[in-house]
Amino acid sequence: FFMLLLPDQRRRDAALEQLWQAGLGGSRLFIHALPDYDYLRGIVPASDVPNARDFAARSLTIGNSAWLTEADMDVICGVLKALT
Repeated sequence: FFMLLLPDQRRRDAALEQLWQAGLGGSRLFIHALPDYDYLRGIVPASDVPNARDFAARSLTIGNSAWLTEADMDVICGVLKALT
């Protein structure tokens, strides 16, 4: 997969929506920073981690499956280019 960092959360969300509706996937590998996951409390110390939160808010993953065609990749690139 490819990991991308978009300029802001709004554009990341717009890319996810457009790619999902086109059947081209796209996902979020990191939903939260580690201290923000409830199930990790007691394991990961509560910390102020603004960079990790920013990364989670703006990151997007794109699959590189053999099922994606060159035309699919062109659409993905077009969506991303239009948003940046």
